Amino acid sequence: MSLHKILLGLTASAGLLLGTGLALAEDAAPPPPVRGPAFCKENPGKCEEARAKHEAFCKENPEKCEQMKQKRAERREFCKQNPEKCEEQRAAMKQRRAEMRAQCEADPAKCDEKKKQARERWQEHHGSGSPTAP
Repeated sequence: MSLHKILLGLTASAGLLLGTGLALAEDAAPPPPVRGPAFCKENPGKCEEARAKHEAFCKENPEKCEQMKQKRAERREFCKQNPEKCEEQRAAMKQRRAEMRAQCEADPAKCDEKKKQARERWQEHHGSGSPTAP
């Protein structure tokens, strides 16, 4: 498998996991990830709310929560083993997100249509529920 295909797959997976804003949240979807210590210092209420949603989600969906924990652990291990490659992938993902944000600002209607299509694709692959909203 080529590096390009791996990067593309990881970027797509990470985009869904990180809630790039391509879909609206529903009851079965996990809450958006907490963005780190700096964000929590600036927004303590939002962090507490996100933690509470995460705990509720894990109580209702222990299997999915465990799968997410496993994927995070695998990614951490990958990054320990391949720090340069991990940083390249992270930079590529940030660049792609910035490009998508710029496209959405330039043409919100087109962006909304892409979000709708992404929601539909996600539901076809995963059944009920939807990925998280930003």
